[in-house]
Order: sequence, then C-alpha cells, then structure tokens
Amino acid sequence: MKIEGVFPALITPFDENGAVAEEKLRGLLRFLVPQVHGLYPCGSYGSGPLMTDEQRMRVAEIVMEETRGKVSVVLHVGAADTATTIRLAQHAEQLGVAAVACLTPYYYLHSFDNVLEHFKRVVASVKTPVYVYHNPKYTNLTTFTPEQLVRLAEIGVAGLKDSSANIGFFYDCVSAVNNPDFTFLIGSQTILLPALVGGGHGCVSGLSNLFPRLVNKIYEYARAADYENALALQRKANALRKLTGSGIPVPFYHAALKYRGIDIGVPLCPHLPYSRSDEERIAGPIKEAIELEESLTAVS
Repeated sequence: MKIEGVFPALITPFDENGAVAEEKLRGLLRFLVPQVHGLYPCGSYGSGPLMTDEQRMRVAEIVMEETRGKVSVVLHVGAADTATTIRLAQHAEQLGVAAVACLTPYYYLHSFDNVLEHFKRVVASVKTPVYVYHNPKYTNLTTFTPEQLVRLAEIGVAGLKDSSANIGFFYDCVSAVNNPDFTFLIGSQTILLPALVGGGHGCVSGLSNLFPRLVNKIYEYARAADYENALALQRKANALRKLTGSGIPVPFYHAALKYRGIDIGVPLCPHLPYSRSDEERIAGPIKEAIELEESLTAVS
C-alpha cells in the first residue's frame, strides 16, 4: 500500500505522574482519525525519545486499536541502539502497522558505515517497510547525502522521512533514488507544497494535531494543481507554525487543543505546561484558524 498524504505527528498525552493518559489518547485519536490520511506516533512530537519502551509499545497498541485499519500508521521505532529499535519494530509488525520509521542512531557521532549496518539489521528483522528518518539537528548525522540514501535503498530501506528543512536536499534525494515504490515524506507541513511539487508523497505534520483539515487542504489543492489556493493555505499554516514556538513545541499542543475541546493532559517532564498568560496569548489566533478551517470546502 502506497503511503501518501498528511500524517499528524501524533502528540502523546500524559498524566501528572508521567504515565500515558490512555483515555485522553483515545479521545485525540477519535478526533483525528476521521480527518486524516494516516498517523505518525511516537516521534519527536509524540515524545518517543522520552518514553520507556513499554510506553511506546502501549501507545502503538492503542493507536492500532483505535484506527482499526481506517488509516495508515507509520510508527516511529528509532532509538539510540540497534537492539531497542529492532524490538520496537518487531512489536510494530505484530500490530500490523503500514511501515516503521527509524531515526538514524543518535547521540554518538556515527559514521555512515555504522548507520548502514544499523539499518541492515533492522530491515532484516521485519517484513514491514522500514523508512529512514533524517533529522540531523537532533541526531548528529549532519553529513548524510542523497548518495547514501541510495545505498540504504539498496539494502531494503523503503522510504525517507526528511526533517532537515532543506528542500534542495529533499529534491536531490527524490532525484537520486531510482525506485518508483520508494516513499518520500517531508518532515514538516511548512514546506509541504514545494515537497509535493518536487515529487514528494506527503508529510508528517505537527500542526495537523490541531488543524488537520487545514493542512490536508494544502495537499488536496496541490494534487489538484490548484497552486494559488495551495500557496494561500501554505502561508497560513506557516504563520501558525510561528505561533507554536521554535524547536519541537510539544507543550503548545497540550495547551492549544483545549480550544478544540480536547484534553490531552500534560507534557512529559522535562517539558513544562504552558502558563496561563501563554495560553491567553495563543487563544485568539487559534480561534481564528479554527473558523478558517471550518469554512474550507471540498476541492473539486
């Protein structure tokens, strides 16, 4: 099955004790699943690197219970070590996910030979498609090249999720891999339109946790070659991304989703919840964007 469209980088709800807030997660999923093409749990926005293996597996189980095949799930299983990555990938395969994605091994300054061996072992451990998740800002792999992506494709890696924010690099990767079945996802909705124009298949979007229809509409307009409307919504989405704050703004979504009537608890420490003044600061733009989203009509 081809992975295409917009996949929310699913936020994970937690309680005050740091446990996964399971019912609140189910509530968020019931809001998202009817509106999205797929889901991307346990990544950066989902606090994957902060969770225990057991928490990550439990989130995956809940996601699969709630989706029940209605949308594709690309589950992030990356870890700093190969054994944990394989354990999470094999568990994901048992659940029936559409694909797994793995950050390149992080913290240490790995050579590409290390990275290649890591992915050889992960690919060999499962039949599920394995995507490489390129996020150099957080993994120390700053010298990754399109030619190295070709080598990963040759050993069985089936897709790329690129969060480099470098559209030129993304274009070069699309050009380099001579495989029509290879999946190219951009790692942010901020460059969704140019990614689609350049041969990408979709994106993983933090903003889609809050405004799934708005981001979807960029995709739909682009696929319909209505670039004027796609660009107008792309600019709106980018303005909203500035509102969320720099980096990986997990606490923003815990605060912002309240304005959609969705309680996702608190972020996992060391993230801290928003203050009352911060919540008031974002209220107006969020309410305006909700009104905009509700006004959007189907693309003809």
